[in-house]
Amino acid sequence: MRLLEAIVEANQRASNPAEVQFDSSPYTANLPIIALTCIDPRLNRLFPNALGIPEDQFIWLRNAGNIIFDPLSSMTRTLALGAAIKGGREIAIIGHTDCKVGQTNVMQLTDRFKALGVDRSKLPDNLNEFFGLFASERQNVMRGTGFVRQSPLIGPKVPVHGLVIDVNTGRLEWVVNGYEAFATTAATARPDTAELSRHDGILSMPEFKMGDMKFPEVKIGDIQAPTTNIAARPAEQTVTPSAQVEKQVRRVDIPKPVEDAFKRAEAAIEQKVPAPLLRIAKSQMYKVMGDDQKVYGPVLGREIERWFNEGRIDLNTLAQKVGYKNWKRLADFAEEMEHASTPPSIPTRDNER
Repeated sequence: MRLLEAIVEANQRASNPAEVQFDSSPYTANLPIIALTCIDPRLNRLFPNALGIPEDQFIWLRNAGNIIFDPLSSMTRTLALGAAIKGGREIAIIGHTDCKVGQTNVMQLTDRFKALGVDRSKLPDNLNEFFGLFASERQNVMRGTGFVRQSPLIGPKVPVHGLVIDVNTGRLEWVVNGYEAFATTAATARPDTAELSRHDGILSMPEFKMGDMKFPEVKIGDIQAPTTNIAARPAEQTVTPSAQVEKQVRRVDIPKPVEDAFKRAEAAIEQKVPAPLLRIAKSQMYKVMGDDQKVYGPVLGREIERWFNEGRIDLNTLAQKVGYKNWKRLADFAEEMEHASTPPSIPTRDNER
């Protein structure tokens, strides 16, 4: 029997699940366990007693609603450090019954912020997405364990479990069996970053390895055509449009003023136009969708800027901020940044009159 199987069995057998008697000595190789729970103070009396493990073998992390926003969120990074630095061997995302975060809707949240002096205009447009509000504790736990399991920062050897605890009795419900996901990962022998699932849809993305990203030096999503046929063409067949125009000008007797105007227009067309300015947050993580409909990233904004300057993406390329739902053109991000960074105009004496 494995660690969490023994913990859940002891919890189910206990007459008082809030005070589980459990001999953890046979499972020292699987401890400590990292647990993410809600900040609800009713949980203070339940952990780690409901698991039956010593306090020094319980790494307790908390946030409002035990929410994981995405595989690279700050809480996911904290879980990763708990495993890498503090030696956590297994991870448990533990929700609880009667969660106030799950019972709060957008209207109520807006009113409560207003009571604290925070105007609605200061809050993001999509509060449900920004704060990760949810309607079901079980679905929230399943979504969170999915994100953690798919994170490139969490090693495939670390089981990620999902549980829900009853705040009144301390009884545990095992929602996601991390050992089953671990067995699947070991059998396929591939990283768990092939697909990111959200409660409102599924988004496929390529394997991502931090610090080891290499992309072809062409426009994102472009498919290069073979060059052998072009090279095999006779030189006289590869005539540029400007050369064709030049031949036509030489064949037709055009008055010199008209010819000069034509040349000036042609020179203006061929003159290099400066690339439009891309303004995005360089420290924000983004994903972009190539012309091949594949998703590339996530990468930092400075990497997106480099791709843009190299001509591999443009202002019409669809992009998404990590942790957000909507896909938008890079031009729309630029407009938002420009609008947000435009200082208010200072009235002059003429305006005051």
